[in-house]
Amino acid sequence: MRAWNLTRSDAVYRHGMFSAGLRAAGYDVRTGAPESVEPGDVVLSWNRYSTNHDICSRVEKAGGIALIAENGYLAEHGQSPHSMSVRTVYALARHDHNGRGWTPEGVGSRWDALGIDLKPWRADGKHILIAPNRSFGRPDTMMPINWAADVAKRLATLTKREIRIRPHPGNNPPRKPLADDLRDCWAAVIWSSSAGVHSLIQGVPVICCAPYWIAKGATGADLAEVENPPMPERLPALQRLAWGQWGLHELQDGTAFRAVLA
Repeated sequence: MRAWNLTRSDAVYRHGMFSAGLRAAGYDVRTGAPESVEPGDVVLSWNRYSTNHDICSRVEKAGGIALIAENGYLAEHGQSPHSMSVRTVYALARHDHNGRGWTPEGVGSRWDALGIDLKPWRADGKHILIAPNRSFGRPDTMMPINWAADVAKRLATLTKREIRIRPHPGNNPPRKPLADDLRDCWAAVIWSSSAGVHSLIQGVPVICCAPYWIAKGATGADLAEVENPPMPERLPALQRLAWGQWGLHELQDGTAFRAVLA
């Protein structure tokens, strides 16, 4: 079995860990793009953008499998991976990520192991938080470049509440804790940012504007609902999320790859 690791060698992308995990799962691991593809071949890409998207599409068309890795959504006790100096969870899915790809389905034990208590849905709040993500990824679903500013303008016609835009921290720790922005927050509006996951945990309703997102089943989708945001059952979406991410040891010993490639 052959696998190509397309992730960058930068420390944050854990290139060596992903290669070790693929080897532990039984794959002959290579780097660079495959020159030829046979059914069952695997490519591992960080997100699905630029030339890597084209490689993934070519491999899938030939009967291979594209695995997409990204930052995890939640660490134990609800900690954000973006706030960690050493990130301990990474997302992994077949075909795509963040709700558009395939991940295993299992019992709620993976969610329970995170040790997170969901707070009741919030009944009050003074501001609306817009939390954009970076505008890169699969060409047909990535966030429009001016999305946050456009949403702020639209919200200004729909609510008299304060509107805040929280910049994405990139690969660095955020300058301001997300908890500060969620304090006294009425609703959060996201494209597909993991800030929405933390909002749901804190009981802050979320409106998700992207066509796919890992916890979209627990959100609204229409900005016009901002003054009466939907508050659906959150647990099924969060349990699915827990099966879409893996700890460092699960990735390095091959457990995550065996599960996602089953």
